[in-house]
Amino acid sequence: MDTDLMEYTYEAFVFHQRADGNGPTLALFHAPAGEVSAWADVDRLAHDNRLAPQREPKKSRINSIRRFFADDPQNTIPTAIVVGLRGVTIEGNGPVWTLHFETTEGQPHPGLIIDGQHRMRGLEAADPATVVPVVAIIEASDLEMAFQFLVINNKSAKVPPDHLRALALNYPAEQLEARLKTARLALNANLGSVGVLDEDPDSPFRGMIAWPNNPPEQRVIVPAAIEAMASEAKSLGFGELEDLDSLNAFLIAMWTLIKEEWAHLFVHNSKLLSKVGLTCMTQFVCSTIKTWARNPRLRDQVDPGDPDKVRAVTSDVLATLDPKFFEADWASTSYDTRAGRDLVMQDLETLSFNVANGEPWYDGLKVISRSWLQESLAAAGGAAIPPEEDEAPE
Repeated sequence: MDTDLMEYTYEAFVFHQRADGNGPTLALFHAPAGEVSAWADVDRLAHDNRLAPQREPKKSRINSIRRFFADDPQNTIPTAIVVGLRGVTIEGNGPVWTLHFETTEGQPHPGLIIDGQHRMRGLEAADPATVVPVVAIIEASDLEMAFQFLVINNKSAKVPPDHLRALALNYPAEQLEARLKTARLALNANLGSVGVLDEDPDSPFRGMIAWPNNPPEQRVIVPAAIEAMASEAKSLGFGELEDLDSLNAFLIAMWTLIKEEWAHLFVHNSKLLSKVGLTCMTQFVCSTIKTWARNPRLRDQVDPGDPDKVRAVTSDVLATLDPKFFEADWASTSYDTRAGRDLVMQDLETLSFNVANGEPWYDGLKVISRSWLQESLAAAGGAAIPPEEDEAPE
């Protein structure tokens, strides 16, 4: 037998969904995720492959499914993936038939994933032996597969939060909440990104949100700051951040790196952890990502759906900043206005230019208190600087 040839056989229910027998032939079966990966491709839409249905995979979503399986031994995803399957031999006499097909190294695979690429990759990452439910469209044409992709992705709808809460009334709240947390879902109407970033084990803000869930001494970050950060990230306009799980993974990746580099600022009364600090820092990193995405030479380094690349971009941004900006006294007691946030953003831009060009970090900054800066430089033995008028609006 040719070692480059692999044969696959599955028992399946073979049927037509329409009562009149029209439409494509469907087969329902299951297979280990590692096997499905070996005989099914993901044909991705690209400038040189415009007829392909799938988008680029999001590493954050694959990781979230892997983590979901690891978080609770009872967690499963019974939803089937949809594949187009060609070159299939069907034998039997119903209701259970035998499907047989083969793959040859270097040749296109017989299967093409139409819907569920993240599910399948996530299950494979959890354990290649994890069983994947499969609905196969037998001998599907390219047009049929593209049509099914569009229908599946445009007809689906998320369950409204009120429906979730109403359903939960019929079940023990503590038990249901515990299971939902493993899926990064919640019944609390105020959770969303706030709840995930407060409770997720990987979050740099775990247990730090200023709400009743946490002891008073741990309440550092106002919930509105997390909501503002999420809004800034969404405003990027990247499809990779269109679902909540990917959005939260993006924020966790960014701020985990910031916490690793500037751990001393993750304390009470830190300007970095104020609503203005969190919002502006998130906006500053996001604007860098958006700028890089428009640059052909840097575009490959940008993928908001890949936590590793998000961390890399964030690290590059921090290399052009100085944490003293958030350690200093500021000229005004509050910058939580549109005009105030604009001033902070302008200062971050100036700070980044200064550091990148070897200039004193404080040159031209408007937010920093001039008296604080004079005292700080004097204590360090530095030269005095001339005072400036109208440092910042009160």
